[in-house]
Amino acid sequence: MSDTIIRALEPSEWETFRDFRLSALKDTPGVFSMTYDAAAIWSPQDWQAEIKGEDHQVFGLFNEERLIGITAAFTYRGDPSGQTALLAMSYIVPHRRGHGLSRLFYDARLAWIREQPQFRRVLVSHRESNEASQRANQRHGFVRTRAAPQTWPDGATENEIFYELVVSR
Repeated sequence: MSDTIIRALEPSEWETFRDFRLSALKDTPGVFSMTYDAAAIWSPQDWQAEIKGEDHQVFGLFNEERLIGITAAFTYRGDPSGQTALLAMSYIVPHRRGHGLSRLFYDARLAWIREQPQFRRVLVSHRESNEASQRANQRHGFVRTRAAPQTWPDGATENEIFYELVVSR
């Protein structure tokens, strides 16, 4: 898949990002913490701000010129020190899954996080039944820290599994 690249998205790409994100939320409501209905009412300015800021970055996975995946790194709001990053929003179109592309997600996000001097650790979580996510974060050195019951946007209740990685520079 040498014609597949990942790169940081720019706010000017908000419409492409919006369309892809809304499609992902609609197609897989049980994977994300945000719902389609909540995102569908965002303004163009909301979408632009979501893509890039001092404390976050969204990445696009492209096959040639076509967007086939998105992922992001954010400052974790649950850490008042601002030293914790959170990985989120990962989605690859179904026909491109199972080809090792999540490695590109981790490489891009962790490289961006290491460039931000404030970050000391990284958190990621997934729905307990999401074995692909578990395998991917394990390959990148994340350590399981806890599990907590969660009611997902699709209405199902299932544990959310949390992991942590100490940032190495």
